[in-house]
Amino acid sequence: MNTQHALRAEADGATYNDSQTPTVKKIAIKPVSSTQKKPAAAKRNTSLLLRQWHQRLGIFAFVFMGWLGFSGILLNQSVSMGLDAIRVGSSTLMSLYGLHTTIPENGYFSAGHWLVTTTENTVLNDIALDRHIPSPLGFVDIKNNGDELLFVATNDKLTLLSPAGVLIEELSGYMLPVGHIRGIGSVEQQDTSFLALQGEGTYISADGLSWQEFENNEAITWSSLTQLDEDAKSDVEPYAHPTVALEQVLIDLHSGRLFGSIGSSLINLVGAAAVLLSISGIWMTWRTNRMRKARQKK
Repeated sequence: MNTQHALRAEADGATYNDSQTPTVKKIAIKPVSSTQKKPAAAKRNTSLLLRQWHQRLGIFAFVFMGWLGFSGILLNQSVSMGLDAIRVGSSTLMSLYGLHTTIPENGYFSAGHWLVTTTENTVLNDIALDRHIPSPLGFVDIKNNGDELLFVATNDKLTLLSPAGVLIEELSGYMLPVGHIRGIGSVEQQDTSFLALQGEGTYISADGLSWQEFENNEAITWSSLTQLDEDAKSDVEPYAHPTVALEQVLIDLHSGRLFGSIGSSLINLVGAAAVLLSISGIWMTWRTNRMRKARQKK
């Protein structure tokens, strides 16, 4: 009997004592670690990575590419839209160009009239002329028989104006007695005022059309620059503000040059992004078509 219990105990993995009470063997159970190994990270798909960068580049270039396209259309139509004739004078914009208001210190005076030239305007008394006369050599007022004419001389041109600043005529080339004007002045002879013009020689005229040679230079009062008083400066100040053509502003914005080297570099980056977008777009299209054909063959 005891032999049978022993055999059964061995078979059942248990032991019995003399009182037939089975004794179960204690088996050490190893605790299972709660920390499990993480699966190895899957290799990044080249197509997915390229698609992500394609999206990022697209977002970066979206605004800039839109502006470049819009400004390009405006520039192509600038003449027909009159953008080349529109002047912009914003102080903030002018500061980006490094331009600031500069009031001239000197001007020309003649018989109660004064003429001042700023960077972009020619001011007669307190009005700006319709046509800018850059770098004048002198300014003379001639009165004869109740008629008054104003003459402004440059190196190669003589401009006739009314006392109100209206352009009457421009004389140049064969219409002048000299090829190169060096000075302009006035002379009084027998109750008649004459305009004097100096070049290869000295000539006088009562109307600016017919000329005669004149040798008594000492009798001529030559026009010269005179310092402006404060009243004249205040009248000139509104016409001394610098301006830039709207077309030029668009060109500089389109190229990024308006903001210096930073703007140019940014536009270069946009151009590089556009090239990368084209390449990545072509590659993704080719790969997608290739995978679709491979699935169709299966």
